[in-house]
Amino acid sequence: MSFIESKAVQLLNDLPEALLITTVTGKIVFFNHSAAIQSGFTDEEMIGDHVSRLLPQSHRRKVDVITWFGRWADNPDPEQLRYLTLDGVRKSGEPRRYQVRVSRSKEQGEIYFVIVLRDVTEEQEQTAALRHSQLIANRIIAIGEDAVLSIDQDSNICFWNQKAEQLFGYTEKEAMGANVNMLLPEHTRDVHTKSIQTFGSGKAPSRFMGERGEITGLHKSGKIIPLEASITKTYVGDSLILSAQVRDISQRRKIEADLAEREARFGAVFNHAVEAIALLDNEGRVLEINEAAREMLPLDEPVINLPLWQLPWWRQSNASNQAESREKLRSNCQQAMLGDTVHTRTSFDAGTHLLDLDFSLTPVSDSNNQVLYLIAEARKLVGS
Repeated sequence: MSFIESKAVQLLNDLPEALLITTVTGKIVFFNHSAAIQSGFTDEEMIGDHVSRLLPQSHRRKVDVITWFGRWADNPDPEQLRYLTLDGVRKSGEPRRYQVRVSRSKEQGEIYFVIVLRDVTEEQEQTAALRHSQLIANRIIAIGEDAVLSIDQDSNICFWNQKAEQLFGYTEKEAMGANVNMLLPEHTRDVHTKSIQTFGSGKAPSRFMGERGEITGLHKSGKIIPLEASITKTYVGDSLILSAQVRDISQRRKIEADLAEREARFGAVFNHAVEAIALLDNEGRVLEINEAAREMLPLDEPVINLPLWQLPWWRQSNASNQAESREKLRSNCQQAMLGDTVHTRTSFDAGTHLLDLDFSLTPVSDSNNQVLYLIAEARKLVGS
């Protein structure tokens, strides 16, 4: 071996990549130091052995490895001399995945395969895990309860899930590539465009539901939709992508309107009732009191959050009678707090005379029979 040949062998042996040379039948004639470290086999163990010891035939590869080497090496297109992946095994028996690059070399009439191996097992596992997580995320987004859409730097839609189709009425085919302004009432488009530009150039990575307040959307049919949205920005390369999670709050608005209407009706009945009525918490403190009840009290005297038995209704000229009346009322409240409806008669000091009252305490319970409120009602007895 000449000095130059010796140096060439030394360079191949010192390459940072695993390299081996085989005959066309698969016999290994060269196995460098990096290949030994990567595989666990020494060059003494591999020289003269068949390459299938390192790259055995697997269920995923029906053709033997030497046939593959021949096919790849025969392809004259340099672009095809790219890394391809094969199943391999370490000396310990541990399965590995190798990227393989092969070329044909001819020396003194003999043909050899020059093979570079790169262990990509962990890399492929990480890629598979990432793809799996992305697949799960995409499926969740695709069938999620909220509409999700993304727009590019030109405000053109580049992602559109099933819920977005249901919310706005446009199919994915109709929406993709269209300007996001088609989802907005015309009078809001300029403001929305400026808001998007400000957010895109700002430092905040996201804005969450509720931060922007309610917004309105435009259905394909022309119907206006009350919405709530959160928005986030990401970069794909140098391109800015804005993604929005959009929620239809029509049902919430309807529930709120219905609740406001019920509260208004309750207030009308409560405040205009002839009987004196007070709403108490489950400890007997006053939460609400109607006009009829307030007329029985000294002007502007505070009553909210006071226990019912401490209200000035029960003032009597005789201090002992007053204490007795308050104690009786406190006892009645305690009984009602246990779930019993209490009916009793009491007297009210009207200043010039005492009024006899028919008084009741009615508990209001939840589905678990836990008392939430007490309703106190007082009616003047006939003739008092």
